[in-house]
Amino acid sequence: MGKALSRALALVARRAYTEAELRKKLKAFPEPEVEEAIRRLKDWGYLDDRAFAERFVAARKSRYGPHRLRQELRRRGVEEALVAELVTEEGEAEAAYALLARHRGRYRGEKARAVRFLLSRGFSLEAALHAFERLQNAEEGG
Repeated sequence: MGKALSRALALVARRAYTEAELRKKLKAFPEPEVEEAIRRLKDWGYLDDRAFAERFVAARKSRYGPHRLRQELRRRGVEEALVAELVTEEGEAEAAYALLARHRGRYRGEKARAVRFLLSRGFSLEAALHAFERLQNAEEGG
């Protein structure tokens, strides 16, 4: 077994990687050896950008908005078409409200802080404002 393949197996044993991330980790090895290692990992099912992206989005969609998820996936080297397919604006307002509701004690009555918090998590301004207003209405009515 080649050194690049051994190193790649050791890496994917610890956590999932995208192909681009793994290529960066293996840049010290000769290109043909890296290509062979990546081909083998794909054949064995240890390297799959789609599966990585699906798990990544599923694990983080309750804490981060679509803008942040897209940015993180792009940074990890996931193809743009796959990013566009997996990360949509659908349900963004509901996710923003749920996140803000979980942190309601920190931001009660502080619109600017609450909106900044949601924006930093990758939600749109519209979704952040809507979530704050909805939370205010829920607290006033209940």
